[in-house]
Amino acid sequence: MKMPQLRRCEYLGWLKVGMQVVGIQNVVVKMILGVFLLCLSGISSANPVNVNNNEQADKHVVGAVCVIRVGEKLVMLSEVITKKISLPGGYIEPNTTPEESAIREALEETGIKVEIAHLIQQRERALIYACVAQDPILVSTTKDSLGFAIVESWFAEHFGKEVRRVYLISPDELKASDYRFPNDKPLLKKWLAITPESAVDYYSDLSDRVNLLHQLELQLISQFQHWVKSWPQTQQSIFETTIAVLNLPGEVGFIAFLLVVSAVMFGTKGVLRLSIILLSVTFISSVLKLSIGSPRPFYIVPALKQASAYGFSFPSGHTLIATVLWGLAWYYLTHKRGLLVMFLLLPVAYFLAFGQAVARVWYGVHFITDTMASLILGTGMVAIYIAWLNAENNALDDCIMSKWFWLSLSMFVGFIASFSHAPEHVYLFSVLLGIFLGLDYVSWEPLKRPLKVGQIIFTAGLFALGAGVIAWVTNWIACQSSVSLIVLSIRSLGCFLAGIWLLTGTTLIRKVISTKLVA
Repeated sequence: MKMPQLRRCEYLGWLKVGMQVVGIQNVVVKMILGVFLLCLSGISSANPVNVNNNEQADKHVVGAVCVIRVGEKLVMLSEVITKKISLPGGYIEPNTTPEESAIREALEETGIKVEIAHLIQQRERALIYACVAQDPILVSTTKDSLGFAIVESWFAEHFGKEVRRVYLISPDELKASDYRFPNDKPLLKKWLAITPESAVDYYSDLSDRVNLLHQLELQLISQFQHWVKSWPQTQQSIFETTIAVLNLPGEVGFIAFLLVVSAVMFGTKGVLRLSIILLSVTFISSVLKLSIGSPRPFYIVPALKQASAYGFSFPSGHTLIATVLWGLAWYYLTHKRGLLVMFLLLPVAYFLAFGQAVARVWYGVHFITDTMASLILGTGMVAIYIAWLNAENNALDDCIMSKWFWLSLSMFVGFIASFSHAPEHVYLFSVLLGIFLGLDYVSWEPLKRPLKVGQIIFTAGLFALGAGVIAWVTNWIACQSSVSLIVLSIRSLGCFLAGIWLLTGTTLIRKVISTKLVA
């Protein structure tokens, strides 16, 4: 199995030499790099790169892997960072044996308690062990959208952070390009053949494992879905189309569209206003999800699943974003039109936010309480944003134009990332850092001429193209490595560049088009 050729201390050592070579002297930049390394060390602390001192083990061995067999399939996991499929395993921690590390990694990544049957082989710098589950493995009677049987694992320590889902996969079902270590893909059948089989327990309902409130909600969600599915086909189609539209505010594509529109129509200040809203909502939602660790409804009753989702359930990030976006849209559109207009249109904003909540419940990805809590939390955040906009001192517009505001945010998120071990927090840190540095190249002067319709479309296309190129190149480079720390660093760099482009791209494109292309 292909393992990293550099240990963490070596990464840091080379970075230090590089900094000396290029002559980085700026104290702020050094502080930023220090926090970034703290983020990475926090992520990698769950899988430290240390060679075990066990005298019986090869001194070059750094990893231990568990092969768990169920029939003609293997327990495998979908990784958050690399976005590939792999066997459970990781680095060998100090003062532990490779066997202990394999057992620990299997438990942390899949939630399955195993014991070692025997050593299969040493594959480059990793030891491959045949493992047997101590208890029957919980497997859903339904399959994922990928077509794989699902192993229930939402209670595993690394679920939602390093692990998206855990599956039962036949080596014949798996493409080499989807496997984290494609050169080892031909060996999977051999490893499966010499691994003892583990017991399995198939389930279609785990309601007895959650609290009474969630049991009641599961019944209500099931009744809601069955009620809608009993309608005539035409009415069902209308309902599903309406739900899909109401669900848009929480989707990545819709958010990207909003950023493009803000960049073109409202300039840098509009982009920064939207960015602080999206980043803060995403961060708060992520912290709450990881802290509470509530399973999604379809983890408990797989038949409820109507859409794909991973991670934890509480709160509903989609509903939270929708509530804040619709709430602030209501404020911007009505606050200068009088109290009567504000009160008349307020129910419309809540209807749209509530529609997003209904969509998440219908899809079976959130409990009713998840969405209700998000509506309440979102309403509170809207009130805070409105008060911040109208503050006499340190108002929102003053803060978002300050480099030190964004630096403080990036340091705070980076500090949290070093403890949460969540890749998404590292990515948020990188975006914030990009915005901080990008402010040096922003012009706050208004355009000399308003953009025409054709120029607006062209500007939007250029801005989206730049963002698309950054995303594509980042993803392509990240796919060339199988080392989580390297992939995390590459994706973080992509987020950093996206943060810079968000500001510099907005300023550059609008100025060029307004001055050069207007007759």
